[in-house]
Amino acid sequence: MLHVDRQGDVVVWTIDRPQAKNALDHATIGALADAIDRASGDASVRAAVLTGAGDVFVSGGDLREMRDKTSVADAERFSDLGWHLMHAIGELPFPVVCALSGPAIGGGAELAMACDMRVADERARLSFKQVRMGVTTAWGTVPRVLALVPSGAAARLLYAGHEVSAAEALRLGLVDEVTANDQAKVTALAWASDIAKGSPTAIAKMKRLVREASANARDVRALERTLFAETWSGADHLEAVEAYFERRSPRFSNR
Repeated sequence: MLHVDRQGDVVVWTIDRPQAKNALDHATIGALADAIDRASGDASVRAAVLTGAGDVFVSGGDLREMRDKTSVADAERFSDLGWHLMHAIGELPFPVVCALSGPAIGGGAELAMACDMRVADERARLSFKQVRMGVTTAWGTVPRVLALVPSGAAARLLYAGHEVSAAEALRLGLVDEVTANDQAKVTALAWASDIAKGSPTAIAKMKRLVREASANARDVRALERTLFAETWSGADHLEAVEAYFERRSPRFSNR
């Protein structure tokens, strides 16, 4: 479920799936994409805040929904769905501030990276656990991470799947501020309200400048889509999913 609220010139999108720790299923991705599309055409929206309900931001993709979708075609559809969502966030004519009220894992971390700014409360943590599940990133994330942190730090995050605390994420540059618990959304709203005071035209053009000056996610999109589909439909991912539901460590095959 996605809640859409307005606070003056700011729209607030809240992912609220407590039974799934705010995991991203097809319906939620679609609902968020629709909300973004509506906001894009609404001249009264000057900034947005994206957050998760409760003490989790997004725990990743919904494995329960995707458990039996194991083909290359399934992987390509899921990759395209998420990539178009991340791309739509980048193409909005106003900034999106991500409020991390808790863990952002896998696809949740990818979603956070697609936003223009990130505020985390002290209990938040980030992890790109894709390799632990036998897959690559899927939604244009690698260039975004490399635009924020040095290549060595990016390698550690992406290859080892290390989980980092809010404080470590701030030190690395993955988030822009750390607040006390339950204050990330408050701070994100304050930032969004400040943004709303500027010229909408100038902000839209400034966002375009920032986006173009940063590493361009489109450069590696075709390769990422192919590699994600190959790994998603491969034996290691199938083993990782079964291990997840059986609550055991996966037994990966050799290359």
